[in-house]
Amino acid sequence: MCKLIVALMLLAASPVLAQTAPAPTTDSAASPAPAAAAPAGMTPEEAAAHKGLRGLRDRLVAAVNAKDPDAIEADLDEDILFTAMNNEVVHGKNEARAYYAKMLVGSRRIVEDMSLTVDVDDLSILLADGEVAMAAGSSVAKFDMMVGDSFEVPLRWTATLNNTDKGWKVASIHFSANMFDNPLMAGFRTFAYALAGGIGVLGLIIGWLIGRRRKRA
Repeated sequence: MCKLIVALMLLAASPVLAQTAPAPTTDSAASPAPAAAAPAGMTPEEAAAHKGLRGLRDRLVAAVNAKDPDAIEADLDEDILFTAMNNEVVHGKNEARAYYAKMLVGSRRIVEDMSLTVDVDDLSILLADGEVAMAAGSSVAKFDMMVGDSFEVPLRWTATLNNTDKGWKVASIHFSANMFDNPLMAGFRTFAYALAGGIGVLGLIIGWLIGRRRKRA
């Protein structure tokens, strides 16, 4: 069974650096800086789209790790469709905010703390003249649960993104974990082995006690 979301990392550097270089003084009008060349085999429009998608990824990872629901919501499409690792499906910003609150806010929250790393498999696939993108990759989510357990889960994810008049937004995202090989399953197997061993020892003790009673009889 798949288990939680939500979806990216890295905080921005100091803005002071932008103010350190003095403005050039010259009698002639300054010529405009040349536009950055697009990577080989990529149009300027495609290069701009991928730059915007990288910015979206970095903002979302930073927002998730900073536990900032407002910043997360700002980069979601109005009709966001999200399948979490607990197999719950979220549709729309209102449900997304309610899901976040249930998992991470308040005295009845399930998760005490979490962090997320994100790696993409390759450049996003651009569709519809660069207005839609599809991406896939891997993540590692670290959870500190309210019950006291802590664990890391390797994840796979796929996402669809829309290029809106307010920039790129996440339209859908789906996280999943390997149901046959993950820390929760490993913990369950360890518990099952310990339980089986305990039952076996208990059976031997009971058998020994019954044997002693029969000998006395």
